[in-house]
Amino acid sequence: MAEQVPELMNLGLAIGAGLAALGVTGPALAVGNVAGKMLEGASRQPEHTGSLFTNAIIFAGMAEALGILAWLVSFLIFGKIS
Repeated sequence: MAEQVPELMNLGLAIGAGLAALGVTGPALAVGNVAGKMLEGASRQPEHTGSLFTNAIIFAGMAEALGILAWLVSFLIFGKIS
């Protein structure tokens, strides 16, 4: 039983790294949603395109930061697997 503990720990770390890597999909969908809504707003009111674009870049950057954080956590967990 004692020899199975490292194998189970590696299995748990691998599952955790995979789940953390799946965290990148949420921000990817969010960036697509932000871009789509910005284009929709710009087509409805072309005079506000500049401010909409600025806000879209800020929000896309915030969503991308979450994706990069999830990616980093998955690599840190994956580095712990022996």
